[in-house]
Amino acid sequence: MSIFKQLIKSLHSPKYIAAFRMQGIGKTINYLFFLALIMCIPMIVYMVLYAIGGNESARAVIETKLPILTMENDIITANSFILLPAMLIMYYLFVSFILFIKVSIFGGLGLWLAHLLKKRAEYRHTFRMTTYAVTLPTLLIAMTELMGLTLPFGYLFDWTITSTILIMAIRYLPSAPK
Repeated sequence: MSIFKQLIKSLHSPKYIAAFRMQGIGKTINYLFFLALIMCIPMIVYMVLYAIGGNESARAVIETKLPILTMENDIITANSFILLPAMLIMYYLFVSFILFIKVSIFGGLGLWLAHLLKKRAEYRHTFRMTTYAVTLPTLLIAMTELMGLTLPFGYLFDWTITSTILIMAIRYLPSAPK
């Protein structure tokens, strides 16, 4: 199944999320890097707007989040222009790292939930399921950031949706042996 089909299935089907637990770890990690790229889209857009110098809100976001970049007379300084690609790469790596940490933690939580629900699962299964369970909150947060909005209690929103989708997916796992 292509990465885009996985994305679509992960948005609406806990049954498919449970089935994705059987995929190889390489495909799962590839999907995580894809989600990290999606999470970086708002910052990429803000950086492009910042680079062309035509958007004050982009300027404010970039100067707040990346104070190393500066503009003089609505033109990016030479040092800042050279730093833009490096900053984007570093930002992508940081987002990827945070996403891996989040999925690892929720994978452990999923293993505990599977035990409580008397379902058969291993950590590798819950890690893979969590990878696909974070799709919806990731897209929602990226879209709100792209619109220039900030969700109050955004982390709580993210964690609640991820946990709910993970629990719904765990319910599709086979029962644990007695």
